[in-house]
Amino acid sequence: MKPIISPWLIYFASRADNLTTFFGMIAGICGVIAMCALFAGLTEYSEPFKFRKTISKSIIGCVVMTIITIMTPNTETIYTMAVVNEITPDNIQTIGKTGKDVVDYITDQIDKIVNDKEEDKK
Repeated sequence: MKPIISPWLIYFASRADNLTTFFGMIAGICGVIAMCALFAGLTEYSEPFKFRKTISKSIIGCVVMTIITIMTPNTETIYTMAVVNEITPDNIQTIGKTGKDVVDYITDQIDKIVNDKEEDKK
């Protein structure tokens, strides 16, 4: 019997929040580097753009990482996207609820199963 949701999808969905944190940290580091290079140019050389290449590369990195951070879905969004792909009108009529209720119910069940397995490992 083929599983509705791939175990690999569950694995990568559980790592999505960590990935968002990682990209956010990289964006923050790039922003700090840009500010430090700007202040170093101001204080030591009285020329704010002495380190123009470093500042521009850091700002570009900060913007790109910020966009990636915003565009990376969280765990619940990944589960919802996977479940919505499997929902049919027959499934909704069988449960007797709205489509949103069905998605929420299935997502909660997936979270419960994943969390139970994580608690078993501890």
